[in-house]
Amino acid sequence: MRVALLRALRTIVMAGYVVCTAAFVGFSIYAVLQFGLWWTALIGIGGSTRLVLGAVTLLPFLLLFTKLDRSRPLGWLAGCFNRAVATIDRAIAAHER
Repeated sequence: MRVALLRALRTIVMAGYVVCTAAFVGFSIYAVLQFGLWWTALIGIGGSTRLVLGAVTLLPFLLLFTKLDRSRPLGWLAGCFNRAVATIDRAIAAHER
């Protein structure tokens, strides 16, 4: 019973990592898209032209994001979750003997 609970806990921790990573990447892209829509509203552009300029604004930032070293924050996040999963794995191995 305890091993099943530990495996369920490991699954929950791994799902938490996936959600946190997706949130980090998603919020980064969302912020850039909002910036693209913000500056076009400042100069009074409306309609579909505003949306097209917002999307065009996103392109250089996407190129920049591919060159950025995002491994630092995501690596830190992976390290935190990896330590938790490793501890759970050791507990599972100890109880399966």
